[in-house]
Amino acid sequence: MKRKKRMKRGIALALVLTFSTMILFPVQAAISIDTERQCSVTFELDSSYPELKELTIPVHLYQAADVNEYGEYQMREGFENLRLDTISSETTAQEWEEKAQEAAKIVEEQQIVPAASGEIVNGMGKIDGLAVGMYLVAAESVQSPSSIYTFTPYLLSLPNHYYQDGQKDIWVYDVTAGLKPGQEDRYGDLEIDKTLISYNASLGEATFVFSIEAEKDGKIVYSDVVSVVFDGTGTKSIVIRNLPAGAKVTVTEVYSGASYERTTEESQTVEIAADSIAKTAFENEYNHQMNGGTSVVNHFAYTEPEEKSGSPRRESTWDWEQQTDSTGMQK
Repeated sequence: MKRKKRMKRGIALALVLTFSTMILFPVQAAISIDTERQCSVTFELDSSYPELKELTIPVHLYQAADVNEYGEYQMREGFENLRLDTISSETTAQEWEEKAQEAAKIVEEQQIVPAASGEIVNGMGKIDGLAVGMYLVAAESVQSPSSIYTFTPYLLSLPNHYYQDGQKDIWVYDVTAGLKPGQEDRYGDLEIDKTLISYNASLGEATFVFSIEAEKDGKIVYSDVVSVVFDGTGTKSIVIRNLPAGAKVTVTEVYSGASYERTTEESQTVEIAADSIAKTAFENEYNHQMNGGTSVVNHFAYTEPEEKSGSPRRESTWDWEQQTDSTGMQK
């Protein structure tokens, strides 16, 4: 067993995450800690992401240090590199975040078993029966139909310390805390199937054009025009990749060729589901007229800015190209 490290006598620091905001409390206790008393943590989610309250979030607590009655922390085996003996009233929130990230790395690499675990359901959860000490709070990532939520790990002192105006400093053994979530979109694909039932070869190629509009949360998240060219009967497909899950996509056949008519609806609307393909299907047939026709689609592709070492940052650009048939593209 390695020798435990100690802080300077009489000083303890606690990091509390309340309603997704990290707050650093420098404390110098007026009374000693009851090291035999058990603690609890009640987790309450704020309103940043209302959807989170519909999900069950597993939370794990890993004890990184013990604490004595004077507020001195002694690192547990494996967590010595956290160097809690170096913290002071000058320790910044960023430094606390770095220590939490280091603790999370230790937990992963050494496969440390949590001291306690629980769940947040309907935006609330409680873990009790905890010994006094410093804990790493780590919540598992969760998924909704349209988003992935991950949570920043943080360090939490039990008991925690509050100062009330007109009263002595007090240690709080039943602590309320929150989580700090981050949100990422999930994605799905769109497939447009186009079938030409009958065809007049004397008119040349038959071109069909579609507009695509995707909307999510009241905002347009995708807008483009694509085309399909036939030189005979059959079915062709266009696949649009990586549309945000939950987006409602309206596909409209805006051009059907001079001598071909639709046998399906002009517009179709589907909803994108994560990790799957939403499909639309359109059909046309020859209408026995002798009017040939063709089209060209102007396609604009957005290019993200790049930054290379030793070179000026390149600005974002819109690249323009003409397309006659989009079926060969994986957009």
